[in-house]
Amino acid sequence: MEVKRYSTKQKAREAAAQKLNQLLDAYSRVPTLFLSSGGSSLELLDGLEIGKNVTVSVLDERYSTDPTVNNFAQLFERIRPKAFIDARIGQNETIQQLAERFKRELREWKAKNPNGKIIITQGMGPDGHTAGIMPGVAFDGDRWVAEYDAKEKNEFPLRVTTTFSFLRDQVDYSIAYITGEKKRDAFEQLLADQGTLAATPARIMREMKNVKIFTDIV
Repeated sequence: MEVKRYSTKQKAREAAAQKLNQLLDAYSRVPTLFLSSGGSSLELLDGLEIGKNVTVSVLDERYSTDPTVNNFAQLFERIRPKAFIDARIGQNETIQQLAERFKRELREWKAKNPNGKIIITQGMGPDGHTAGIMPGVAFDGDRWVAEYDAKEKNEFPLRVTTTFSFLRDQVDYSIAYITGEKKRDAFEQLLADQGTLAATPARIMREMKNVKIFTDIV
């Protein structure tokens, strides 16, 4: 895990977007799965160059048919990818069915491209959540996708998300974009030598293969 600090949010965003484009370009000849986080991480997609070998989807999804809430709908509106795993809710599709479909399509991509690369963007909330995984949430075993109700922990409580296991074992590169003074306490917990995933889910970044954090928290 590497932390790169900038004097302004704009500079952090520009540097993160540049690094993301460089990664996608470096692996342009390799099958690549690019998963975007929601929230502020969507800002990194503007001007993103998606090559023909790239399949696009989201890291986590809000169970909503509202296109201004659904992460994939917002992603699709920004970059219009040709190859993608669609996380929008199908007609009469339950949250359990969405999670099962999402998991199946992620595993199918991996089975078809065993040597492919998985590149993601990642954010962090003021409460330390990341990829839709809220504090206090635990997922058993090595499953890649889980659905759950965050209840009062978030304004969008119904979630479908990749898990700690997926982030730790499957993701090759993560561009983490974390800005804003309101996130300082959680950011310090992320960087602290002592801490737990239960209290600060974003600490999973410490266990992932290759994470570069771009921040204006100095």
